[in-house]
Amino acid sequence: MQKLQLEHPFLVAQDLSAIGSLSLNVANPILAAFGLPLAILPTSLLSTQTEGFETPAKLLTDGWLDSTFKHWQQQNIQFSGALIGYLGTEELVTQMSNYLSGQHSPLVILDPVMADQSEAYPGIPKRYSVAMKTMLQNADIIVPNTTEAQLLTGITIGEKPSENEQMMLLKSLEQLMPKDAHAIITDVRDDKQTGCVWLEAGKLKYYRCPIIDGHFFGSGDVFAALLAGFILHEETLGSAITMAVDGTYETLKYTADAETELRFGLNISTLLGEISHYAQTGQFK
Repeated sequence: MQKLQLEHPFLVAQDLSAIGSLSLNVANPILAAFGLPLAILPTSLLSTQTEGFETPAKLLTDGWLDSTFKHWQQQNIQFSGALIGYLGTEELVTQMSNYLSGQHSPLVILDPVMADQSEAYPGIPKRYSVAMKTMLQNADIIVPNTTEAQLLTGITIGEKPSENEQMMLLKSLEQLMPKDAHAIITDVRDDKQTGCVWLEAGKLKYYRCPIIDGHFFGSGDVFAALLAGFILHEETLGSAITMAVDGTYETLKYTADAETELRFGLNISTLLGEISHYAQTGQFK
């Protein structure tokens, strides 16, 4: 297998938590295990993640981001793509959106981290989804959960959405994005399985794994990083989604079996070995 070689670094913009295996703390090692050159952009510094530890100490990096973007532009630093995760303020969303608009990156994957299970995450402003909606114009792939998809489109669906409702959500999301962009809803479930739904040739495609009991902080971060890594290794969208769901499921299972306290995030040690094997051989699992 010919090793992947990117001409420019891949940009990862997410929050950095001092405690907790999630966000940049999982995206960075996962993408590094794929053999990718990275540029790391912490959008905020947190003493802990925003759930499970009451209100964390938080330092926004918007002033530093301005200086960083100017320095990169002065040095003509370009990127092979970007993975954008938790931003947390409307100002940071606008700042990141403006930067991406001037970059014309060949691949932008956006995880619009703002809500789940019909509720906004702690500290998310009421009009945050309005600002986030503008970022869809710069995204080639978005990976919202069902709650985030509804907030971005203004469409309300039932607790057990029909195929028609899922189709409507996906089409509405993709209408907000550039031509040939893709939306993937990441938490479609039935009684025993959960996974993703997306559109291929105008038809719904599903891939699911068994449900594991518990609320696993950082599972979306793992999925998004895996998806980015597989796509950068030139997997098809369907193959990348399938492997990313499988890798996330195995990570959740490993974390649950290890009886890790879930608010501290995920144990990705086994996953990193699997990714390194894939990067060398092209075989995952």
